[in-house]
Amino acid sequence: MQPPPRKVKVTQEVKHTHTEQLNRLQLKHQTDLDFLEDLRTYSQKKALIEKDYSQALQKLASQYLKREWSGAPSEEQRDSRNVWAVWRSYLEGVMKVSQSRINGCENYRSQISDPVKTFRVQKDLQLKRCCEQLARAQADLQGTIRDLEKSRKTYQEAEQTAQTVREKADMEAKSKLSLFQSRSSLKRASVKLKTKKNEWKLKATQARNDYLLTLSTTNAHQDRYYETDLIIQVLDGSFYDHVQSFLISLCQTELETSQSIQDTFQCLLDTSSGVTQDIHQQIFIQDNPLFQKAAPFQYQPCENDSVRELLKESGTAEEHSLNKEARKWATRVAREHKNIILTQRTLLEYEESHLQDQNNSELEAKMDDARECIRKSETVKLKAEARLNLLRDVGVAVDVWLKSAMNQVMEELENVRWAALNTHDASFSHSVDFDREDDEDTETLDDSSSSPSSTHRNYPLTCSVLYSYQASQPDELTIQEQEILELIDDGDMEDWVKARNRAGQVGYVPEKYLQLPTSSSLLTMLQSFSSMDAQSHTSSTSAEQEPEIETLTQSSLNTHAVNLARALYAYEAQTEDELSFPEGAVICILSKHNQEDDGFWEGEFNGAVGVFPAVLVEDLCRPEILDQAACPPTVFPSCSSPESVPLPSLTSTLTLNVNLTVTFLVMFNFTTRLSLKC
Repeated sequence: MQPPPRKVKVTQEVKHTHTEQLNRLQLKHQTDLDFLEDLRTYSQKKALIEKDYSQALQKLASQYLKREWSGAPSEEQRDSRNVWAVWRSYLEGVMKVSQSRINGCENYRSQISDPVKTFRVQKDLQLKRCCEQLARAQADLQGTIRDLEKSRKTYQEAEQTAQTVREKADMEAKSKLSLFQSRSSLKRASVKLKTKKNEWKLKATQARNDYLLTLSTTNAHQDRYYETDLIIQVLDGSFYDHVQSFLISLCQTELETSQSIQDTFQCLLDTSSGVTQDIHQQIFIQDNPLFQKAAPFQYQPCENDSVRELLKESGTAEEHSLNKEARKWATRVAREHKNIILTQRTLLEYEESHLQDQNNSELEAKMDDARECIRKSETVKLKAEARLNLLRDVGVAVDVWLKSAMNQVMEELENVRWAALNTHDASFSHSVDFDREDDEDTETLDDSSSSPSSTHRNYPLTCSVLYSYQASQPDELTIQEQEILELIDDGDMEDWVKARNRAGQVGYVPEKYLQLPTSSSLLTMLQSFSSMDAQSHTSSTSAEQEPEIETLTQSSLNTHAVNLARALYAYEAQTEDELSFPEGAVICILSKHNQEDDGFWEGEFNGAVGVFPAVLVEDLCRPEILDQAACPPTVFPSCSSPESVPLPSLTSTLTLNVNLTVTFLVMFNFTTRLSLKC
């Protein structure tokens, strides 16, 4: 009985395939060089047999007709677009008209022999450059596949351990109470096993998700490798274009030297013009299946694991891990998009300079670095997009983060463009770092929100904390999640701002850890409220009018607080009696119930009144929001007294986000009362 075949590791198999691909490309390159050498030697020999041209030319052409090419088609498969077929047809034409050839040796030397020699040297240099580029691309792909194997191994270990714990817990649940065991001890053991079971179940789920994400990344990287990174076309370069010109030169020389044989070589000229790189590349790939696109990697689940897709973790501290993944990779896509745009601009400048100075080797090296940077950025962007597509398929809000990140990047690109136009500095794009660290094995990205932040702000302004941060320097400020801060100044470094908390402590905090204000509709409404209250306060010259003003202000605020809604989606009116509004708009609700009760509310926005679908808005006066608004108002230490903060100024600093709308209405109500009473 024969032993089962040994299972080859995926990494070894891929490495072997890459080595074989490189060998085949080198063999193809050597075949092309041999072909060029034949062209060169042929033209030289033909120039030397001027005196005995007829007989010697027939002998020479006969020798080349007998030569067998490794990639040449058979007689049945001969195609007029194949370079070897054209070459054979040419030699056959030479055999027919060899007696009429007398002059033209100088043309062979100037149009074929010398150019072939120069082009052959360039092609050798191209091979070295392409091999280095292909080796880097292969190393990147092999590293990605190694990560896939590591992720798969981690997943299998976690799943097997979780299965063992589940079986042990099931056996413990079925075991009977013995004489030497108390019910409390069994209960403690059961609780311990259940905790361990849940812990390993979570680890297995996380390992599986990581495996699936890595699998998607690997497949995307492999697709790019076979579609873009294989340098068959780059290695060929203008080889077939040059060969076409050489063959045309041969034909034209013969036509010029003998008008009597024009018909024969005119046919060969047309045939030589049909030589194309695409057909040769297709034939080469067809004859060498190694260069065809490999099959995608498939998910390999463990035994008894029926899950085949990403799972949203819930009930734990990691329940937002997939959202964090989406935010992280959306930021990476936007960053790589920016790098690609800037590098392409730089490469365009290099190419324009290269047209003026074609012998500048340093400029060529910079162009190669720029192309390599673009390739790396495109690869990383493609892998990140593959992760985002997988996250989008399971319902993660990928497009929200991606849109936000791309908006920020487009704003940065626009700033760069305007800076370049203002300074007339054509070298601004040289600042792109081609040597940036791009180790795909240990990618570490900013896990912060990709929400765009403005570089010009009017301080102070209020924001909320997205993530907790522990200060590591004396001038930094420790913040907690959901805490309310007041931003008072820009930081001393990029992505840092100066903030003050409720206790009056001031320090620097990371800007990415904050939820900066984005809504302006509520700000406009509050400014109008504050203007109305300020006028009422100015006209209140007697103590008898103070209760009326306070009652009016409080009733106005309560009316707007109870009847406000935020637009979750933009809506365009379909009829004249409907109301249009953009996403994030704050609408004053006039009526929630009508006679038909068709799910439409009546509201007012920007002075327009109409009805709209209730499902498109979020009621800001729900019980849970009102409970949150019932907390004491936040007053920062900078406001020592109501008189020290003019009411319109305070309102202008409150750029509210939607989640804290009612809370800031209560703050505004509280501040208004203090101002009126004073």
